[in-house]
Amino acid sequence: MSDPQSKAEIRKQLAIDEDKPVDWFEALYSKSNVEGEGVPWANMGPHPAFAEWLGKHPLEGAGERALVVGCGMGDDAVALEALGFAVTAFDVSAAAIELCRERFPNSATEFLQADLLADQPQWRRRFDFVLEIYTVQALPPKYEADLIRNIADFVAPGGQLLTVAEVGDGARAYEDGPPWLLTPGHVDAFAAHGLSVETADVKAKTDDDMGAQYVTSFVRADG
Repeated sequence: MSDPQSKAEIRKQLAIDEDKPVDWFEALYSKSNVEGEGVPWANMGPHPAFAEWLGKHPLEGAGERALVVGCGMGDDAVALEALGFAVTAFDVSAAAIELCRERFPNSATEFLQADLLADQPQWRRRFDFVLEIYTVQALPPKYEADLIRNIADFVAPGGQLLTVAEVGDGARAYEDGPPWLLTPGHVDAFAAHGLSVETADVKAKTDDDMGAQYVTSFVRADG
């Protein structure tokens, strides 16, 4: 699926409009169920890259707040809740949020519908730990700067951001997605918003349709 025609067919099938970049998520999740059918990125468990990172960098969340960006089916949020965090998790799809609540009826996680492209002043620098996995690359490249700025702005002073992304070698273009693989420059783009790289792990790509996987944690030292 790496040729331009097949990507165009995917965009057509999913009804992805570059000027209405988030609308297709609702259509996708509204056709799914608690088993995640039809959602290609539904792991139905913590994301493997996040789980592996936690194995190397254990977190203790007692008394701290965590935010999950683009929470999907909710598994990463519940994993953070199990570590003691007070968790807020959001997705642009109201159907996704309803699935999260249905899957985890006893969870204390606050599952909310919200748009990452919209201003969210109530969350500005409020969270001790922020998790973002494959969200930036799920939207057309022209929104990259806004997405990165908004994600970085959620991180509290002294807080930590963990990002997971697939990264390619070429320039980003609308015709090349979805997904729209990031470039190595996304790390510097996050850092430009008052964050410093704490850990960085890179795994080489495994096939022609995948990029190298970057798992990067940042910390905010400024106020």
